[in-house]
Amino acid sequence: MDVVASLNDTAIPVVLQPTVQAFVKLLEKRRAEIEGITRKTFRYGEAERHNLDVYYPPAEAISSGSVPVLFFVYGGGFSNGTRKFDPPADLGYCNVGAFFAKRGILTVIPDYRLVPHVKFPEPAEDVRDALAWFLSNTSPVAASAPSSITLANPEIFVMGHSAGAHLITSLFFLPSILPLSSPIRAATRGLIPQGGAFKFDFSKPLLAPGTLEQLYGSQEKALELMPVALVAKADEELVKSLPDVFVLVSELDPEPIKEGCDEFVKGLEGRLGKSVKYEVMKGHNHISPHWALLSGEGEEWGVQVADWIKSKV
Repeated sequence: MDVVASLNDTAIPVVLQPTVQAFVKLLEKRRAEIEGITRKTFRYGEAERHNLDVYYPPAEAISSGSVPVLFFVYGGGFSNGTRKFDPPADLGYCNVGAFFAKRGILTVIPDYRLVPHVKFPEPAEDVRDALAWFLSNTSPVAASAPSSITLANPEIFVMGHSAGAHLITSLFFLPSILPLSSPIRAATRGLIPQGGAFKFDFSKPLLAPGTLEQLYGSQEKALELMPVALVAKADEELVKSLPDVFVLVSELDPEPIKEGCDEFVKGLEGRLGKSVKYEVMKGHNHISPHWALLSGEGEEWGVQVADWIKSKV
């Protein structure tokens, strides 16, 4: 975390490579531990990017046959990202799967289609389809586990970072994509958005020029469908159907992201009529939280999330 603290900047393009490079070195020292967690790849659809990786808890991490399930949707500004990076960064996100699997949580990391090859809501539909595939294929998923697990009635938690946080909140706030009667809603116990792209301000762009216009078709449509707007106009039945929510933001996130997270939480609390769990990931910038897991540094937020999941099952 010393590198993160030394950067003296919060801008994502500035902190991206130095942060990744610092944690790649730390993760390399624990390669055997990370790669020791059983991982299996499945296809959930027909597109090239319709793949997901399942990370299985080792037998010693399972206290009973049933295990909670964590879906993690990574970020990347809607135009980048992968569930498995090329070397030397190839332990990125594998460490996320391994971290939670070692704590008894079966972890699923799907890929989804990216700009410029998709229009909204197609990336959110990919996340939906990955969840639906999992619910329909728990038997073959369980059969690939290194030890006996039960997934008959899975309790699912959906975590997303940055653009991924945007996608998971959009999914659960748009009944046109995810009907209130969906088995996915019934199975989901918690949403965990982190450093979310919840609010767009075209006077303070955080993404590559034209990304949101490519994704949504226009700036007007992006503003109409950004998560803070969806929260404000969601109907009461949808709000009542939401699972528990745990929002996180990095201490060193860019100010527009921190402001968007604050507004998202405030709006959601107003709609729910109760407080929403909201924590700051101390010492982290926008990039570092997930690269930190199993590095030996900055893992506290992951422990918090794992404990919160286990408290809900």
